[in-house]
Amino acid sequence: MVKGWLGMEQAEETHLKQLVRARNLLPYKLFVRVYEKAANAADLQGLTVERRQYQRWLSGELKGLPNIDACQVLEAMFNCPAQQLFTKVPVAVVPIPGPDVIDVSPTYDAIRSAPDPSVIRPIPTSLHELMMFAAEQSRESAALAETALGRSALEVLEADVTALARTYLSRSPIAMFPMITALRDRVEDKTRQTRNPDQLRDLSLMNGLLCSMLAEACIDLGEHRMATDHARAAWVHGNNIGHVPLAVWARGMQATSSYWNDCPNDALVAVRRGEEHQPTGVAAARLSSIRARTWSHLGNPEQTLQAVRDAQDARASAQEGEDDLEYVGGLFVWDPVREERCASSAFLEVVQRRHTELDPAALRHLTDLILDHAQRALAISQAAPPEERSPIVDATILLDMSTARLLLGDVAAAHATLRPVLTLPEDMRTIPILRRLKGMRVPLARMQETRAVHELADDLVEFATGSTIRALPPGPS
Repeated sequence: MVKGWLGMEQAEETHLKQLVRARNLLPYKLFVRVYEKAANAADLQGLTVERRQYQRWLSGELKGLPNIDACQVLEAMFNCPAQQLFTKVPVAVVPIPGPDVIDVSPTYDAIRSAPDPSVIRPIPTSLHELMMFAAEQSRESAALAETALGRSALEVLEADVTALARTYLSRSPIAMFPMITALRDRVEDKTRQTRNPDQLRDLSLMNGLLCSMLAEACIDLGEHRMATDHARAAWVHGNNIGHVPLAVWARGMQATSSYWNDCPNDALVAVRRGEEHQPTGVAAARLSSIRARTWSHLGNPEQTLQAVRDAQDARASAQEGEDDLEYVGGLFVWDPVREERCASSAFLEVVQRRHTELDPAALRHLTDLILDHAQRALAISQAAPPEERSPIVDATILLDMSTARLLLGDVAAAHATLRPVLTLPEDMRTIPILRRLKGMRVPLARMQETRAVHELADDLVEFATGSTIRALPPGPS
């Protein structure tokens, strides 16, 4: 007869795990049910904990404490300070007597099944309890070894990514940025929970889309170097899974962030790297449009015009369903509105950089191009359903038109064109909009001061000063 084990071993675990075990809450589904109930009782409705985070709590992997809300709920559940809950304490695995002394008395069974939360049994004291402990560990091991996520979990994430992409252009980047960041954290968490190749590919695509959105938001908020980091991450995700449209989109974002950061040569490198993926159709049209913007920042009218024509040719040859990102919608639809606006902005940039070198005929020709593309963009936008229009994109179109009319010396027409822009909400007055606005001040300053010039200048200052984004603290230099 085996009387017991020889010797004694020492181990450590969190006090939280001991308390959770004592209440028979080790299975994740049981714990999260009680946790969410406690959160609701603490007026923290909707607060929950993901499986991976719960496992980190129990194992003591955290370097500090969870967030303040989680600590509040845990303290209420166990009537114990959070600092103490996450402290590791010794656990003794003591010699266990043989079967002849196993306690099977009614008292033991009553204690084991009692709902009293104060009953704590951190140390196995009988073979039966040790067997229970081993079974709980096996359940935890099975959860950790799970190789795939439930289908609904991925569908929820896909729906959330799509919803953010489709609403981005109609909302403030100040509101969107934290929402995108939080969703990307969820995608990262789910990525750690699966080894299924198809699911990992889907999650990588979602991550790449979210990184692209973060890059767009950083450009809107004026953090162009950060935008480049997000765009590069998006390219890695797209390239790793062989998703050409995402990889090309990401290279375009890298180029866009570079020319806004006054690094047009870096932008050209990003465009050329995007072209290495041999995009076709709409994806090629977008990359050519960005190439036009890049050459315009280098002040090259011939290359700018050629890139605009390349974009038009690529769109004309596009096949239906060719762009795999079009299904996402919103931000990831490179429609004719944004393409025409891109062309007007490119020609305007050339004029602003080469103004002193242009003869009247060349200036008139380029100004006509600006107005033609901007008017087409505005007409297409105004014909679209309201939910598909972007007030920010419309504002940039009107700013291009207004500046072109100012370059022609028509202050009244420039001011009239600008008036709808002046009502744009303060938190949607993005950095690209303010940069266009700043471009209007140069031709305005060259004009003879009149009442009309003075009123337009005042409106420009008031609009820029009222921007919430402009008032944000600058990032580190």
